[in-house]
Amino acid sequence: MATEVDFRDKLDEMEKAFKSMPSYMGGCIAAEDFSLLGKAMGYERTEEEIQTTIKYWMEHHNGKLELKQFLGLVSQAHDTSELGREYALLADKDKNGFIDSAEFVDIATLMQTHDARLKGKSFDDFVNEADTNLDGKVSIDECVIWIRKNLHNENK
Repeated sequence: MATEVDFRDKLDEMEKAFKSMPSYMGGCIAAEDFSLLGKAMGYERTEEEIQTTIKYWMEHHNGKLELKQFLGLVSQAHDTSELGREYALLADKDKNGFIDSAEFVDIATLMQTHDARLKGKSFDDFVNEADTNLDGKVSIDECVIWIRKNLHNENK
């Protein structure tokens, strides 16, 4: 069983890999280094997954990934609920606690890098499925539950 020390060591290794990227500057790397970063960390991704990830960061985050964002995402990768929370918080650009249509596109695009079967989900689908209190809005918590249900087709 992994211990907290083992996990901290793993995060330290990931941070070291991140900082070794050719574009590393000011706590960020360029999206173009994602393939190299994945290889440095031993992740196997298809070329399509890599290109989708790069496109997402280019379109939604100015082609940059911050070290803090990266460590937050990789530290939660084993827990769909926590990974969903990281995705939702990352997408909630106006920090109002709700996911609007533009922010949904952000989340849906990022989730598609993990599961291409999510292509075609519309914002209306998202609201209909995620808005459990029927107030016409999707809160961060509702979004996390929706992500958990949809990522890797859990509960289907």
